[in-house]
Amino acid sequence: MKPFVLLVATVFMSLLVPRAFAEDCDAECQALRNAQDPLADVRAIMTDNTIAFGTADEQTGYGFQIQPVYSIPTENGFNFIARGVIPVVGVHNGAAFPKLGPDQIGGSGYTWGLSDIVLQGFVVPQLENAPIKFGFGPQVSLRSRTDDAVAGPGWGAGLAAVAFGFAGNLSYGGIVGHHWGEDNFNLTTVQPIVFYNTEFLGGSYIGYNNSITYNWTANAGDRWQVPVGLTVGKTFLLDGGFAVDANLGGYALAAHPNGGADAQFKFGVSVFFP
Repeated sequence: MKPFVLLVATVFMSLLVPRAFAEDCDAECQALRNAQDPLADVRAIMTDNTIAFGTADEQTGYGFQIQPVYSIPTENGFNFIARGVIPVVGVHNGAAFPKLGPDQIGGSGYTWGLSDIVLQGFVVPQLENAPIKFGFGPQVSLRSRTDDAVAGPGWGAGLAAVAFGFAGNLSYGGIVGHHWGEDNFNLTTVQPIVFYNTEFLGGSYIGYNNSITYNWTANAGDRWQVPVGLTVGKTFLLDGGFAVDANLGGYALAAHPNGGADAQFKFGVSVFFP
């Protein structure tokens, strides 16, 4: 129940934020909002990449995600947002990979490969001038791994829900999801998203955007992964209605599984189509 309590607290606090919405939001402002809003009506190719440092054997792990997003408006009072998460993972062969258990992978060098793909679908009610938008829907995972060393949930399914809004220079919300998969994969994810938008460099932002996870089948001391840090970024409006968002962040792991990384460097580049 702890991850659910975190989500409730996030949504409750967001309701307390003063709703001093800007009356005018030009094209550059809207591009910035679309880049931050997981429920935006967009067609995009996003990336979310992590380099993890400081494992028990002082090795580095790599996780790169390609996330195609396609929003489909309907005449039935809702949008449907289809999102894919295509992960490419690099794991040091001598590392103890918490997802696989206490045994080392074995060997030297790195194993690189495609991990297990996740497909998500969100139903988003079309609410005019609503201060906060909501979305919810199913997610499924496919056993697409190219090597067991880079395995994810395998065949599996789950549910996810999103809440997001804007208040003046703030954008805020969160994503919560739970996923079941093969080999007792049982993971809850809470992703708070809070940004303060500034006029620095013609429009940029700073805030928090990372995933807190709780592994229900891990040992008692290895269940939480809690990153603490900041992300900075900027959205660039291009000719023809295109936009590009670039961001980077640094996070320390206040809690992590035994043998897991204790710091992360995150970066992403996303392209939005007209």
